[in-house]
Amino acid sequence: MKKNYITMTVGAFLVIIFGFMLFTFQVRQTEVAIKTRFGKASEDALGPGFNLRLPWPVNEVYKFDNRIQNSEWTFEETGTKEGKPILVKVFVTWKIKEPLKFYNSFSGDLAEANEVLEGKVRSAQNAVIGMYAFNNLVTTNEEDLKLDAIEADMRDRVDKDSEGDGIEIMMVGIKRLGIPESVTGAVFERMKAERQARIQEIEAEGERQAKTIKAEADLKANEILAEAEAQAIQIRGEAEAQAAKYFEVFKKNPELANFLFNQKALEGLLKDNATLILDPKTPPFNLLTQPNTDKSAE
Repeated sequence: MKKNYITMTVGAFLVIIFGFMLFTFQVRQTEVAIKTRFGKASEDALGPGFNLRLPWPVNEVYKFDNRIQNSEWTFEETGTKEGKPILVKVFVTWKIKEPLKFYNSFSGDLAEANEVLEGKVRSAQNAVIGMYAFNNLVTTNEEDLKLDAIEADMRDRVDKDSEGDGIEIMMVGIKRLGIPESVTGAVFERMKAERQARIQEIEAEGERQAKTIKAEADLKANEILAEAEAQAIQIRGEAEAQAAKYFEVFKKNPELANFLFNQKALEGLLKDNATLILDPKTPPFNLLTQPNTDKSAE
């Protein structure tokens, strides 16, 4: 009896688990789900968590990755505005915005969605690039490049065309550019000419700036010299005025001038320790033995 009870308990537990799996399903955080009823999707998308369902064929569940997808394709030759061929490799990042529309358009088949998206991207690529010149895509002059505008225009076109499919286009970008062998030589020559023109432009700008700097430096130097000369004239004038004052004194008393001159010379000669053997009457040493006693030395 005890053995039958254990068997019945295990059996009931398995039935519960099987029933739980049969009548429920889980949607992960990175997923979104569509539940159909007899093959027709009539409900809104189901978010993360556990949900109820009835067994097939009543309900079927389709789960889609809700994260950003990335698609890219091989090179394709595209004509520019002037008819020059260029090889372009494009990539697209996109996500499922409206799961119900996505299911109705592709029955939940991501491969089919990617194939349809490729056709729309190719169409937008040919239309947009055909509006731009060759040097808007390949050039050494940054001012002529229009890659950002081209990518933005392609994104807007593809996003508008994909609204009915429940897809949101996040970004359309040009991954690589290629140049056909038939136009490679001409392109390189043009790029070389553009670079040479840019070099000449930079050199001319450098020379202009150098002349401006030199002219400003010369002007500043002339200002400094003029100011220094003015100060020198002022100092010279003050010195001459001071000298004229002393000259008047010495003019009235030449003996005093001679005495002061000899005294100054004596101070200069005896500044350091020295031994001199000279005639004591030799000026200015006569001051040591025969100092002036007249009124001029007062």
